[in-house]
Amino acid sequence: MNVKQPAVDLALQKYATPVGDLFVAIRHGRMKRCFSRETAIRYLAFFMTTCAFERSGFKQRHPDALVTHPVHGKAWKRGGITEGYYFAHQRTVRRIRRILAKKREIAKWQKDYDAAASNIALLLSQKPY
Repeated sequence: MNVKQPAVDLALQKYATPVGDLFVAIRHGRMKRCFSRETAIRYLAFFMTTCAFERSGFKQRHPDALVTHPVHGKAWKRGGITEGYYFAHQRTVRRIRRILAKKREIAKWQKDYDAAASNIALLLSQKPY
């Protein structure tokens, strides 16, 4: 049976380093290294949401505005993110966390199942008849 590696394992990787764990978020040709799992999840959600918004043609940011700066004179101020983009990013973060929680739950069940299966195999091998 050929089982493929889940996409979340490829997108969010963990490496042990001498200074601590290093989490790497890789998706849609972009990569970010982080020392925190939460930061890596946020970047992964950012990569996924940005790609989805670019493909669909939805606006990610409000238009830039020309403002008067007290020191530098006229300058462009970048527009903030739209409400739709913010909510989509939050949904993506929640979904990634839910996928990782489900994966941990499955691993825990598999560990218990393997222990029970080996116990049953031991009992069957000691069957007196």
